[in-house]
Amino acid sequence: MSKIKTTTGVIVSILISLAIIVLLSITHLLLNDNKVNEVYDVYIDGDLVGTIKSKSKLEKYIDSEQSDLKKEYGVNKVYIPNGIDIQKVMRYDNKLVSEKEIYKEIKSKKSFSIKGYVVTISPKKSEEEQNEETPNEELALDETGHIQNDDIVLYLLHESDFDKAVKNVLYVFENKEKVSKYVNKKQEKIITTGSTIDNIYIDQDVTIKEAFISTDEQIFNDASELTKYLLFGSLNSKEEYTVKLGDTIESIAYDHKLNVDEFLIVNPEFTSKNNLLTIGQTVNVALISPIVKIVVEKTIVEDVDKPYETISENDNTMYIGNSKVKTEGVNGIQRITSKTQYVNGQEQPSYIMNATVIKEPVNKVVLVGTKAKNYYEGGVPAVTTGIWGWPTISPYKITSPFGYRWGRFHQGIDISGTGFGSPIYAIGEGTVLDVYSGCPDQGYYGSSCGSGYGNHIWIKHNENVYVVYSHIAGRVLVGVGQTVHKGQQVGFMANSGSSTGTHLHFGTYYGGTQYGKYGGGKAFNPLELYK
Repeated sequence: MSKIKTTTGVIVSILISLAIIVLLSITHLLLNDNKVNEVYDVYIDGDLVGTIKSKSKLEKYIDSEQSDLKKEYGVNKVYIPNGIDIQKVMRYDNKLVSEKEIYKEIKSKKSFSIKGYVVTISPKKSEEEQNEETPNEELALDETGHIQNDDIVLYLLHESDFDKAVKNVLYVFENKEKVSKYVNKKQEKIITTGSTIDNIYIDQDVTIKEAFISTDEQIFNDASELTKYLLFGSLNSKEEYTVKLGDTIESIAYDHKLNVDEFLIVNPEFTSKNNLLTIGQTVNVALISPIVKIVVEKTIVEDVDKPYETISENDNTMYIGNSKVKTEGVNGIQRITSKTQYVNGQEQPSYIMNATVIKEPVNKVVLVGTKAKNYYEGGVPAVTTGIWGWPTISPYKITSPFGYRWGRFHQGIDISGTGFGSPIYAIGEGTVLDVYSGCPDQGYYGSSCGSGYGNHIWIKHNENVYVVYSHIAGRVLVGVGQTVHKGQQVGFMANSGSSTGTHLHFGTYYGGTQYGKYGGGKAFNPLELYK
């Protein structure tokens, strides 16, 4: 009986122990299942791809696996791609994936990022627009990390490279020594003639902000490469041409829509349009298309011709239609002081501050026959061609010549310096073919009003020469069909249409106008009329 009781006691003890063990296990399991864990959900473009224990471990793993990117860009750290969202959450479950698995998923869908700088170049804003901006405004990025606007955006590794590249572009258009003297306030005072720099600036809004940049972007890590991009608008800064028999620098430039100055910029080994070329020689004919607007403002004092006038005197000893020069004209000299602005080396309409006559001109005197021939002497001969007049008053400046500029052909010359509202004259006898006067007198660059010419007049002159007088004021003094004579005022200087300032665009064509009813004319250099 005692032995049975002992066995029963042992069994009971064992059962109690097992119950306690089971109870403790269940309690431990329940406690663990109800424990809140700090974990991280990983999203790619909004889609959940997994949950990880540690965000920092994922970042370290990515950095350790991207040694090639570090070497390529010369950086010490690689970061999680743009478009990846990692959110900290508190969870009861422990359904986690490894950092390695998440890394593989990210790598298959995204490019990793590195720390650098985003440079945004925007058109210049008015004071009102600037006041509307929020200080320290964050970059507006879409889900792929791209900036959501149409501005020019550059990605750099080093902030200082932008400043270096802009200076390099400036030195393409402006002498480095002169810029240095301006910066250090060591410019020589103008005694007779010469120029001084008054100001240098970028005529655009430029912001530079630190950011994480996706490595699928074009990232500049060298100032020289960035210089090429700022100057040419692309990384393709070279387009080769092989010199052939008969080529000159002028002809090659013209054939490739360059002017001579641009040719010399992209071929710095040449110093003048008169440099000799050799057959088989390779030259660069890439078009310059700067994406930064570097403005240099100057005060210029220069001696220019003071044109002589042509005076007619009647001579009754010569027959009608005949003429001869009694006194040859000689230009005088006048010293003008002007404020001139250059945008990427291109001269803009000038403002003439002062003009002093150094030497008076000698007027040309032409004797004009007034004697009539009778029938028996063979009749009246054809009238000889008159002398072309100039379309503006003096002094003036030609600020943009006839020819190519930044890949576009300028079909005329720009004359400025005579002031807003100064008179515009017909250069010879003729008939008014067309008048456009619907634009504001003060236009802006890029305005399409009047086909970009703003208010303008087309006149057909002698010798089948058609002339357009453009960017003038809306107060036009002549009408369609009207006959005009040389020296007759037809309008006033302004800057209507697509204009960078007050000037006259003076365009000449043989055989017709540039477009429209009388179109088909061939543009030629207006200065050819005065040779």
